[in-house]
Amino acid sequence: MKKIGPYSRPDSLKKLDGRSKEARLLKDVRSALVDHVGGAPSITQLALIDRASWLTLHMTIMDSHMLAGGAPAERDARQYLAWANTLTRTMRSLGLDKAPAVARGLDALLAERRTRA
Repeated sequence: MKKIGPYSRPDSLKKLDGRSKEARLLKDVRSALVDHVGGAPSITQLALIDRASWLTLHMTIMDSHMLAGGAPAERDARQYLAWANTLTRTMRSLGLDKAPAVARGLDALLAERRTRA
């Protein structure tokens, strides 16, 4: 498989099979954001989560390229700022505060029932 870069075509990115660090990053970011919204995201939240995951991947790849090669080209700098702004707006749409945990344990449910009785 060709090396994944910040401007990789969608066809290359679709082939991520879970073994590469890029695929693990996508999975980790997606999982963390699903947890952030309470574990059961709506379809719109899921779309925002997927977009945020891909933006995070692109920005991380761009970060490593900039660290390895020094100052970014003008196009890279503009693209990076656009991705950063889009990621910020996407995260803001998902909410800045973590959603309360929906699932409670049996002990908590029984304790709540005893206090009401």
